[in-house]
Amino acid sequence: MEAQKDVGNPTASQGGQTVDIELTPEENQVIELLRTPKLSIKHLDEERRQMIRRFIEHLHHEKGISLTDMAKLVGNKTSGYMSWLARQLGIQPRDFEEARLAGIHKKVRKYERKPFDGTDEEKAYLLGLRHGDLSVFNPFGDAIRVSVSTTHPAMAQLFTKLFSPYGHVYQHPRYKKDTKTYEWNLHAILDRSFDFLLQSFEQTSSRIQESETSIIAYLTGLLDADGSIILTKDQFGKVSLFLDFYNSNKGILEWIQGHVKRWGYFCSLRINKKGGVRTKKYGIIHRTDYWQFSAYGMDRIQELIAKLQPRHSEKIQRQSLALSVHKGQDYASIQHAVELFRAQKDQEVQNFVLQAQQEYEMKHNKPQTSPSLFFQSSG
Repeated sequence: MEAQKDVGNPTASQGGQTVDIELTPEENQVIELLRTPKLSIKHLDEERRQMIRRFIEHLHHEKGISLTDMAKLVGNKTSGYMSWLARQLGIQPRDFEEARLAGIHKKVRKYERKPFDGTDEEKAYLLGLRHGDLSVFNPFGDAIRVSVSTTHPAMAQLFTKLFSPYGHVYQHPRYKKDTKTYEWNLHAILDRSFDFLLQSFEQTSSRIQESETSIIAYLTGLLDADGSIILTKDQFGKVSLFLDFYNSNKGILEWIQGHVKRWGYFCSLRINKKGGVRTKKYGIIHRTDYWQFSAYGMDRIQELIAKLQPRHSEKIQRQSLALSVHKGQDYASIQHAVELFRAQKDQEVQNFVLQAQQEYEMKHNKPQTSPSLFFQSSG
């Protein structure tokens, strides 16, 4: 009974967007027929061939449902089979782009996209996040797709909080063959008003630096994406603070260095990972140099850290701890708090990765094994 109920109210794609559809009793019969093992279309009687023909023409041509999602409705067929079946019945499959755009123009959407309504500082923050850790492109028409892959639940929560007011956020487990590790991929299809995220750093830096508040917002986004506030021990056993940013685009970090120096803070820029060198942990070769910017000096570095307004919960905790210490303080007095934070973060990451592995293997019918874990300092 449950299987029949699901068939009567299936979910498919119309014009490239997910929608709920209602099937007629005859269309449900066709789905059951197509689920028949070793079904031979050539040996079907004309009445059943006509039923299948009407089914495909109605859903594919009139409703704009893709052959891929029609195959999902059947459950045990591929889009290639559905395309072959359509041609066997004399039906020309719709051009994919035509079908997708037709649905977009009719605005057939399950999840509505809302236009960006933030301030210039909000734009600067999102650009910092984008230039640090987000992937953005224009998949079709006037849509903007933004995505992130992460092992940190804090980043997944941040991504959802930022973009769910403007469009539906999808979250899927992912297996990385090169590192043999699991992670989560999140993405959202947004309104064209988010097209500013398509712009590179070089296209946006002059506009960001028009005000110090926008520069700080950009640095905050970059911190949440791929930065870190580090508390460590110096050679005298005292607390030492660093504000670090990492990026393969050296120009971004040079731009930051220029502003930070102008503000009167000590800072440096160096290569963190050399391009063309295989990493020790996973044996991956970085195609380009990976750069690290560091601001330091207990005298004033807290002043710069305090200006930032992180939204990533891990960075908020690090900022709070960094602002609680003072120059000359023994590292031993905060060592337990630092180690506890790291242990909690690592446990959260481990659990999140395990969830990704379990869901991935369940979807792909693979046996579950202990995941290969890796912990990133930035997330």
